[in-house]
Amino acid sequence: MPIYDQTYRKYEARGPMRSVRFWPITREALRLLLAKKAFLALWAACWLPFIGFVIYLWGVTQFAQAPQVAEMLPSGAQVFGRYFHFQILLVFILSTFGGAGLIANDLRTGGILVYLSRPLTRRDYVAGKLGVLLGLDLSVTLVPALLLYLVALGLAPDRYLVWSLAYVPLAITAYALTLSLSASLLLLAISALSRSARVAGIGFFGLIIALDIVRGVVGAIYRWPGAILLSLQANVQAIDNALFGIEERAYSIHWAYPAVVLTVLGLACLLILRTRVRAVEIVR
Repeated sequence: MPIYDQTYRKYEARGPMRSVRFWPITREALRLLLAKKAFLALWAACWLPFIGFVIYLWGVTQFAQAPQVAEMLPSGAQVFGRYFHFQILLVFILSTFGGAGLIANDLRTGGILVYLSRPLTRRDYVAGKLGVLLGLDLSVTLVPALLLYLVALGLAPDRYLVWSLAYVPLAITAYALTLSLSASLLLLAISALSRSARVAGIGFFGLIIALDIVRGVVGAIYRWPGAILLSLQANVQAIDNALFGIEERAYSIHWAYPAVVLTVLGLACLLILRTRVRAVEIVR
């Protein structure tokens, strides 16, 4: 009987599994992170602003009859924007400790070659790693912010259960995704540029702080409102202010400019990931 030449054929997963092939990567990484007590303590600390805002809302509404106290009640959607101001730095810290080694460790140990030798595409690999950071960040941004909205409805329905504030849940979701996705993509890109989780973590957090310092110096010297475009932290806070109606002189620039900067940054990070995540190792 004739023998036919059989070339390499890529393994294809079963139909129901093709869209969720990234999930085992996300699940196992989260399992390893949540098994660390120190990381759980850090994650719990990210919920402290939520507890503080709940106590604040409760205290003010209990004594709202006094005129001087009634003025302290946050107006409209601004309370949620103020809450997110506290979460920005906490998200960066949580991301640093939770995701600095997601790709760097695989590059150091050669694990990335093992991943991509299986029925996983580069997109599956990146989606799995990105899912880890998004899961962590959304758990301390989207979830507590929506709970805070429900608390506000329960404590002060006359102020928050109104048609004019019906957009607040959508604004919370949009901003939580913006903040989480921006931080996650940047951290993964930096992690893909290093073989050390420690170097990647220091590089990510150092870059965040350095850009914010540069923004402050440039803004102070040139009195240029567009200086906020130089800082990731300032860009996401500008989006926050725009969504929740917070007016700050330092963030007077139109929200469209920070949105463009964050979009370009995200695309640049994806380009880095496309370049660095590959199934072959090139030795020079």
